[in-house]
Amino acid sequence: MIIQQFSPELLTEIFGNLYINDLLVCALVNRKWSANAMRILWKCPIQLATFPLKNTKSPQEKLCSIISTIVKCLSIEVKNKLRNVYGIIIDETKNESVPMFDYCLFMEKLNFVIMFKATLFWLNSLGCVTGLIYHHIIFQEICNLVIIKSNILNNQQRDTNKMTEAKIVLSAYNPKQMLEGEICNRNYKESDFPLPSHLPLMTQTLSRLERVTLNTCIQPRFIYDLNNICRNVLDISIHCGCNDDQHLADFINNQEKLQKIVLFSFKSDIRLEKISKAIKNKLEQLLSLNISAGQVPLEIFNNKQCNQLIELHLVDCDQSLTKLSDWNHFLCCNDTSFKNLKKLELQCNIKNLEKIGTFLQKVSSSLRKLILIRNNPEDQILIDKFYKNVAKYSSNLIQLDLTIPEFIESLIIILPSCKKLEYLNLRDPCNQPNDLNERFPLIGKYFPLSLKKFGVEFDLNVSKEKIEEFLNNCFNIGIRKLSLGFYFMDFTLDHEIIMRRHVQLGTLSSEFYEYWIKEQKEGNMIYDENLTVQDKEKDYWFDFIRECM
Repeated sequence: MIIQQFSPELLTEIFGNLYINDLLVCALVNRKWSANAMRILWKCPIQLATFPLKNTKSPQEKLCSIISTIVKCLSIEVKNKLRNVYGIIIDETKNESVPMFDYCLFMEKLNFVIMFKATLFWLNSLGCVTGLIYHHIIFQEICNLVIIKSNILNNQQRDTNKMTEAKIVLSAYNPKQMLEGEICNRNYKESDFPLPSHLPLMTQTLSRLERVTLNTCIQPRFIYDLNNICRNVLDISIHCGCNDDQHLADFINNQEKLQKIVLFSFKSDIRLEKISKAIKNKLEQLLSLNISAGQVPLEIFNNKQCNQLIELHLVDCDQSLTKLSDWNHFLCCNDTSFKNLKKLELQCNIKNLEKIGTFLQKVSSSLRKLILIRNNPEDQILIDKFYKNVAKYSSNLIQLDLTIPEFIESLIIILPSCKKLEYLNLRDPCNQPNDLNERFPLIGKYFPLSLKKFGVEFDLNVSKEKIEEFLNNCFNIGIRKLSLGFYFMDFTLDHEIIMRRHVQLGTLSSEFYEYWIKEQKEGNMIYDENLTVQDKEKDYWFDFIRECM
């Protein structure tokens, strides 16, 4: 459709169905802008509906409007089947109920669980007494329509050597366990999503699944059904799995194009032996691996050529499951190769990483992002020795992420070696005191000139004098257009004046600053403890949508 054909009525429908009034006003003024915006907004309208935009309807109302619009896009044949075969008689299934535009053409992502829940919201808004069958039928036809009409299938011609975003997603989770704090509960395994075998109309659509996220232990039958249908999953995330070890192992083994695995059990002291063997079988084809070391033993890497691996995350959740000898063997093993490793995260006690230098030397030519997180406070001498080992092989790093040490001088050991560093982030001090607030200006003297962002993952209590000294130090060594990824407690107008001056001098990025100052001023949000259970569940649901998109 050419831009001139975008009538006011069509634009009203396209943007009005998203319930974003400010965009609708813009659309009616500038039609060229409308054509581009439409393609972007309708790539994943369900995700857009959950954003907390001002001057719009509630997320639930927007979801209902979007589902209603998509149902109107169903073919006449499908609408006839819904009415004549299944007895589903609603306005959207009438043959004359056709939108001016075929919205599914632009959709590039489909999350089955979100679409399932949104369809239920919509049916409830109509006041329909539906039952599961009624709901399941409409949901299946919607998913089939999106797959047939959209750009998703075109996007599935992927380069298997490059990590690509999965477009067809199933995030099966247990809302009750999420509200209980994500604790493994062996007696409650129901998913919020129906068994795949209960969705016979969309078996072929489900077979195109690319990403599966299992957020709790769910019934083994669910995994069994998926295993019978899916063979092309790229990305598997398992958060728990202690009940379904064999079923999940079979599922992993049967995925021919698997690129990424994430695996953690909430029951931290359990070994996942069968899943570990399945991961070992896939190691040489994986591009990304994120596991709990110990739950999955480090010995899976023995004699493996992990040269496809781009990202490796090893988190020691339960220190009793791994020994120093396990870490030493992993870090020093000459029979294991990581030729293309670009991102490495190690989260454990530093005493387990005394051989870190040997491993970093092996991967230093390719490694660009390094994340080193301590689980517990440790001796300062041990930390300094550890940083000296890391510093020897940090010249090619672009991103460095560390648990903040007790003394800022420890950071000075490593920063001068990071000649290409663009992102520096300091994590929570793991219950260990630190002198960052008192020595804050000092760190600005040792930043590499390449630094673009400096982040701290806890609020700082720094006086305006120390902020000014810090920024002056950054300016004097040549730092320009720096973004700050942290916030100050007791932020005042004096702080703001100092920072605005350094925006004018060029020390701070002007684009970053306007966003940052707004967030700083609005940052003291207080959680309402008086929310009803229903409101809390609703909040969890919309948070979940944003996380899994």
